[in-house]
Amino acid sequence: MFAALIAPTALAEDGIYLGVTVGGALYEATYDKTVDNTLANNVSMLFAGQRLHAQASADRITYEAGVLVGYRGSFGVLFYGIEGDWTTHQGTVSGHLEGVGTTPQRNQVGENWPEDWELAKDMSYGVTVRVGGEVPVIDTTAYVLVGLRRVQADFSRSYFGCLQGDFCVPDQFQSGSEFFDENFNAFSVGAGIEQPLANLVLRAELRYVAHGSVDQLVLFDDLGVSVPTRLEASEVGLGVGLLWTF
Repeated sequence: MFAALIAPTALAEDGIYLGVTVGGALYEATYDKTVDNTLANNVSMLFAGQRLHAQASADRITYEAGVLVGYRGSFGVLFYGIEGDWTTHQGTVSGHLEGVGTTPQRNQVGENWPEDWELAKDMSYGVTVRVGGEVPVIDTTAYVLVGLRRVQADFSRSYFGCLQGDFCVPDQFQSGSEFFDENFNAFSVGAGIEQPLANLVLRAELRYVAHGSVDQLVLFDDLGVSVPTRLEASEVGLGVGLLWTF
């Protein structure tokens, strides 16, 4: 996630401030899936004892808006800011996993089936620390930032294949869908500038957010198949916003 925020009316003024933000980001996700046939009760006739792995990535532009509250202080010629924010997101990354298999008729038990998948950011909140100073000649300040975020997202995937021990013909295939509420513990870094605008200050900010990864595990106990998956996500964004002090 990225956001742009505003600073107090006077760039060097200390105190509590409120702000609003809007922005957009290039959101990228990687979906990693393994079909594990190494369980003792595995019924796959062709893949027993094997692990089949597949991976797919996708990206999309997403949008967001948020509110924030923070405190700004100074030490010498530098300033610092500590703020918390809450942000809502719009936009979904959609992808297709080709899958892995060797049978003439794909999607048999034990194969890594093709899947359609989606990951959508829902909302996030976090704490950000900024340190900066005045840019010589022009009435502007610049800063760098680091932060921690909690990103809540919705993940879904759909599949189509054989869910019985014997070899299936296409009209015996079954479809299914799975839905997960995911929570990423993210880390952000970035930089920005601030400029007075009437009795407010406008901030423009570039931010990179590494969401990290989350894991899922689905067990097909009657088939002796387990399907561990992993999602990794990150984004680069640019935002603007306004802030005012009490």
